[in-house]
Amino acid sequence: MTLPWMAAKILLRPVAELRPHAGNARVHSAEQLEQIKASMLAFGFTNPLLVDEGGVLIAGHGRLEAASALGMAKVPVIVLRHLSAAQKEALRLADNRIAENATWDQALLRDALAGLRVDHAVELELTGFGTDEIAAILAAAAEAVSHGEAPEALSATDAAGDGASGAADAEETAEDPADAEPEPPRQAVTRPGDLWLLGEHRLLCGDSTDAASVARIMGEERAALLFTSPPYGNQRDYTTSGVTDWDALMQGVFQHLDAAMHPGGQVLVNLGLIHRGNEWQPYWSGWLDWMRARGWRRFGLYTWDQGPGLPGDWNGRLAPAFEFVFHFNRKARAPNKIIPCKWAGDPLLMSGLRRSDGSMSGCSHAGRPIQEMRIPDSVLRITRHKAKIDPLVAAFNAAELMSRNPEARSAPAVFLL
Repeated sequence: MTLPWMAAKILLRPVAELRPHAGNARVHSAEQLEQIKASMLAFGFTNPLLVDEGGVLIAGHGRLEAASALGMAKVPVIVLRHLSAAQKEALRLADNRIAENATWDQALLRDALAGLRVDHAVELELTGFGTDEIAAILAAAAEAVSHGEAPEALSATDAAGDGASGAADAEETAEDPADAEPEPPRQAVTRPGDLWLLGEHRLLCGDSTDAASVARIMGEERAALLFTSPPYGNQRDYTTSGVTDWDALMQGVFQHLDAAMHPGGQVLVNLGLIHRGNEWQPYWSGWLDWMRARGWRRFGLYTWDQGPGLPGDWNGRLAPAFEFVFHFNRKARAPNKIIPCKWAGDPLLMSGLRRSDGSMSGCSHAGRPIQEMRIPDSVLRITRHKAKIDPLVAAFNAAELMSRNPEARSAPAVFLL
């Protein structure tokens, strides 16, 4: 079998003649573009762009953007004239996805980085690994196991941040040694069905769609609060086969609310936006109707400030800096006045509310002292970025802020994250 030898078809084309594909699903953060630029400066333009007959990119959007930022007038390209429209679209996805399916041999990765560090011939960051990642991989030399997974010594926070900020955070925060995370075992200890008793807390390794698992962790208790952050639509492969039916997953979990919740309990569900076909998708619509049909009222809708907008160009959209929290319950509840009032005790000077004709009504509380506590607004400003707190702690604080329930103070909270 003979395949076309594409290297013989490399051409130099002006950058101005090339156009990104309007439906390109792959986004590149500013940090990654800096990595691509640094790689080009160090090694040259080693990977030609793939374009169709009209100069529209099939593969190499990040490289083209980096080349433009570096002021390159021409770039190497290969024109793929033999592909159908469907094949072009499939290659756009495969070019990125197939590379993501590769895994790392931990021992060989560690040895390669250690060798580069000794040679001092190139900067280690040119490999694409961050400073903290490299340090963690090299520090785990004695524990490295060639099982093909990503560097297990990294925490989610380390992987998300850059080297400089990670080092600064470590210097600024005096950690209690008792809070240090233990080294993960070579083999997992917990198996499905294991129930861990952690003081007053219970942690089950199980399936939230399974009635027996829910009954086992709850026992005779009923929860005053449930906070969960399920997959956002069919966005990611959270399981081996992926989330192929989001509505079925959500109904499978939330069908057990009656058996788990206190009658006055509050249900909080954290969901984020996803985009397909150049528009945001209300993927939760069917599930919201299903919840309402089962008696769970759409009591509140809040936005959770997530700090800086997510990296990426977002194809012309503003970068989202928030997520939604859907609030459900079945019983009316008293106002949740838990926020200290800045002007508590001062006389109320309001003149009333504005009527539909524009006139103002009288204020029945004029002159009375302002209350000490007020109701929180619907924007949750508990950001783990600024407070440098664990996402689970941020979730707990947000849930507690919204849903303190005096009718069920003795009932437990359930967090399905």
